[in-house]
Amino acid sequence: MKRFSDLYRALDQTTSTNKKVAAMRRYFESASASDSAWALYFLSGRRIKRLVGAANLRQWMIKASELPAWLVEETYANVGDLAETAALLSDTLASCETVNEQSLSDWMNKEILVLRDEDLDQQRERILSWWKQLDYDTCYVVNKLLTGALRVGVSQLLVARAIAEHADLPREIILHRMMGHWQPDEQFYKRLIAPDDGATDHTRPYPFC
Repeated sequence: MKRFSDLYRALDQTTSTNKKVAAMRRYFESASASDSAWALYFLSGRRIKRLVGAANLRQWMIKASELPAWLVEETYANVGDLAETAALLSDTLASCETVNEQSLSDWMNKEILVLRDEDLDQQRERILSWWKQLDYDTCYVVNKLLTGALRVGVSQLLVARAIAEHADLPREIILHRMMGHWQPDEQFYKRLIAPDDGATDHTRPYPFC
């Protein structure tokens, strides 16, 4: 997750198209197939459904920070973003707990999506433990995922360009393979960047001889 949050920050801090593409290409070159699949899922504008209500997050944030409710609400009003406010206040939750260094795919499959099957008490305990373990940037991204509000400032064309450069394939083929409904898993990503042999690649987006 840390690597993905670093990518998110890099994309957010530049308006240069070339720098955005280079940052994504570096990520895909070093990340596992399963992590790359989830990164692609979010970079291409897809989102998971909200897993935790904003009201619950605000309540837990107030209690965990041990600050007066009015001060937390004032901070939220000034910041204007719940995920960012929670990440800022997480700095007050200093803990000796082991830092959670799981990969993006493990975070999604073993931590975040698990919330769907948990009651409020279990969700609260899990999320409070994250706030104690994560640095600001990672906490911010995780909070955005929880609220279903993660948006990355890149177009699908730029994402496809970065993957095409990494896989040494035409961007049109990558775009065509990204169409439709797909699951963000290792198998999908490996198919996405598989070599194009022309004769057998049925995802080829244009006629061939």
